[in-house]
Amino acid sequence: MPTQLVIGCFIALSCAPWWVYSQNGDNRTLVNMTLVRNASVLGAYCLDGSLPAYHLDRGFGAGARNWLLQFEGGGWCNDIPSCLERAKTHRGSTRFMNKLEVFSGILSNNASLNPDFYNWNRVKLRYCDGASFAGDAKFDNGTSLLYFRGQRIWRAIIQDLLPKGLGQARKALLSGCSAGGLASFLHCDNLTNYLPKNTSVKCLSDAGFFLDERDISLNHSMRSFYESLISLHGVEQNLDKSCTGFRYYPVQCFFPQYALKYIRTPFFVLNSAYDVYQFHHILVPPSADPKGHWYHCKLNPAACNAAQIRILQGFRKDMLLALSFFYRHSRRGGMFINSCFAHCQSESQETWFAADSPRVNNKTIAEAVGDWYFGRRVSKEIDCAYNCDHTCANLIG
Repeated sequence: MPTQLVIGCFIALSCAPWWVYSQNGDNRTLVNMTLVRNASVLGAYCLDGSLPAYHLDRGFGAGARNWLLQFEGGGWCNDIPSCLERAKTHRGSTRFMNKLEVFSGILSNNASLNPDFYNWNRVKLRYCDGASFAGDAKFDNGTSLLYFRGQRIWRAIIQDLLPKGLGQARKALLSGCSAGGLASFLHCDNLTNYLPKNTSVKCLSDAGFFLDERDISLNHSMRSFYESLISLHGVEQNLDKSCTGFRYYPVQCFFPQYALKYIRTPFFVLNSAYDVYQFHHILVPPSADPKGHWYHCKLNPAACNAAQIRILQGFRKDMLLALSFFYRHSRRGGMFINSCFAHCQSESQETWFAADSPRVNNKTIAEAVGDWYFGRRVSKEIDCAYNCDHTCANLIG
């Protein structure tokens, strides 16, 4: 290949998004990674000490001054061994991350695939701290070094984006999936502190409404996990003070069901009532099912027996109960609680906005979120219980 062509390809790859033609027939945008070069000034590092990063696809036209920020998800680490292992992967280091990210679903720049946000500035915040961008601590025993600096990473990325146009935003939507969806709860109000007073700021959590629920052995396994995570990462100091001052156990404010009532910014909760991650790790964690009685049920909901279905319906009931105050009293809030066995539905084109996307009251997720954000109509959609929803056919439990 001629030298000039090699240089040209490198410049094109480095300076702008580019497109690939997917097997589904849609054009998908691949967006280049941006390292936050000044992050070290704030002491903002990934677990392994590498610099944090994000991917930015510029808005255009009427959306040029609107911003969508999407927290990446990817679980957590709650002890030194698991965090050391995580630091050697793309979940704990930008050194191991793909330098190009596919932007689809809510991040798509195609009007037919993402009608309300396609022309906004869309940013994916890469996740490399292991505590939903919420910690501020460090571990150093002379042999191993780990940075628990999620809170500083959040601040460093925002400060890097402010002079790139975020500081003049007219509209902003803070979103996230899974552990990133939890980060949306934790940082929603804080975003407003960085933006002009007249900016319309709203927040969305996708599959981030993790319940403080007993597992099938009646143990609070998820609460115990979060308690150790919060202690290790130094998270408690960064939790909402209104919430922690009211709760007998302040660490409970890491759970959205307790924190949501204190969030002042308009919020949208997108979640499956049978969230696959919560089903597999909160309701029926491996420790609670040592003999594998739930193995086939986890693989395929149709294989669940009557007793298992009753437990799953109880989990749905508890989720709706935890959201009941928000549903009844939040005038600026929105909801889309469907009954698909899924986890994260906003970044996948198939579930966000497509011909066979999941629907509640004949409304797709994209339509429900758009109706809420732009105030077109009240958007609080709750699905019927499993297995009455036949729009979930394209999802695997």
